[in-house]
Amino acid sequence: MQAANGVFGAELRRRRDMAGYSQRGLADALAALAWDDLRLRVGVDGNLVSRWERGTAQPRAPYPDLLCRLFRTTPEQLGLRVGLPSHAGPGDGQAVIPFEPRMVIVDRMRRAGSSNVSDDTLDQLDRMTVDAVDEYERFGPAVLVPRLVEQRSWVEALFDGRQTFRQRGRLYRVAARLSGLLGSLAVDRGDMPTARAYCDEAYQLADLVDEDELRAWIRGTQALIEFYAGRFDRCLALAVDGLRYSHGGPQEARLLAQGQARAAGKLGDAHTVAVAVDRARELAYPRPTGTVSPCLALDGYCPARVDGNAATAFLAVGDLTSARRFAYAALTRFDAAGMAGPRSLTRIDIAVTFLSDGEPDRAVHLVGEALEISASRPIATVAARTGQFLDAGRRFLPTASMRDLTELATEWQHTARPELPGG
Repeated sequence: MQAANGVFGAELRRRRDMAGYSQRGLADALAALAWDDLRLRVGVDGNLVSRWERGTAQPRAPYPDLLCRLFRTTPEQLGLRVGLPSHAGPGDGQAVIPFEPRMVIVDRMRRAGSSNVSDDTLDQLDRMTVDAVDEYERFGPAVLVPRLVEQRSWVEALFDGRQTFRQRGRLYRVAARLSGLLGSLAVDRGDMPTARAYCDEAYQLADLVDEDELRAWIRGTQALIEFYAGRFDRCLALAVDGLRYSHGGPQEARLLAQGQARAAGKLGDAHTVAVAVDRARELAYPRPTGTVSPCLALDGYCPARVDGNAATAFLAVGDLTSARRFAYAALTRFDAAGMAGPRSLTRIDIAVTFLSDGEPDRAVHLVGEALEISASRPIATVAARTGQFLDAGRRFLPTASMRDLTELATEWQHTARPELPGG
């Protein structure tokens, strides 16, 4: 930039006097601004400011930019001509082009690469969400909700800072998983409105990073919410939409078995149940003996999970033989893995088959076992299935065992359920 015919020196002096700076004071202010805004050390002093004002020197980068920042003005208003060096001025027939000072570009580069979160921190956050998925059924809402709420709030605070584009995408993925987990935990507490809100948030974040596998995972949880809310049409629609994003990947078996098959069963569509279960079993991921994939698995459903959901689906369409076969196959692996929720839910499914066969005492025994298994970590889904069993067994209520079970279930719901902090 050039001084325009001595105008700059007079304008600089005028603005300095109005601001109350001495020439040395202005130099100190420019040096401080260069460090605070650009992290740049400059050698300006009072003598250089005097030379600018007398017109014996012209300000060179980064000083024109710093002067404009300090006085909150434009180069033109300060008396600086924006354009090419003196050897290529307007008299040479070339247009004046208002490029930015190089330090402005350098500062923009610095800010674009700055971040308030490191890749190592993001790695830890990723591992924490994976750990939470794995611990989901072992610890339940009472332990996990406070921890995940704290983690979600911490991640949200990071969004107020700066990250690289890639790091921000990773933060969105972590936030989406945490919100999805909290949504599923809300289902376990029977709080469907909160579950929907968390999962809607999770899906919005998945859209922002345009990640199909994450969309599919969240659709599976949204389908779960609507299944236990009794909105089976909506459950089926969400599961089918999730299949658009799964592309035969890790989430497809879960969407087919837990979502599509079970919803179709409740809607009386036996053909869709059979097709969905067959396809899910083809896609199931093998697991080491004695282990079962998490119910919100990020890396695919195992055969036990598929079979457990298949049992529920076939039971809904009245295929008791298939329901019992799949349920017992799943139960063996659930018992070996010591998973309270699946062990209880599968026992209740088997109990319904015995109830339909006219064996209420045998059925009641299994439901009693289910309630005992989940007594220390009760979840709303077990309570809902128990209620459905009792509704189906009303014609047997005169029997002593059925009356005892009704009392046990009532006591279980009122005394075994742990309260969340603040809840």
